[in-house]
Amino acid sequence: MVLEMSLQVSWVRHRDVHLLTVGRYTYTSDQRFRAIHQPHSEDWTLQIKYPQHRDSGVYECQVSSTPHLSHFIHLTVIGE
Repeated sequence: MVLEMSLQVSWVRHRDVHLLTVGRYTYTSDQRFRAIHQPHSEDWTLQIKYPQHRDSGVYECQVSSTPHLSHFIHLTVIGE
């Protein structure tokens, strides 16, 4: 997801409506999840280490702009 540097980015997993990250802070105890943002970049990436079949589903990238911006990603994990 690409955005202006002053805005906050959040990642939400829709399966259980769980807030995963806000900015670089991770709100889940599952240490496989983290947000990656390189300095001077507009890109924010949700990293899932060692993805499992149960991680498949819809994830939402939210931007704290006015109006609110969202981008939905459908992840399918095949194999483990």
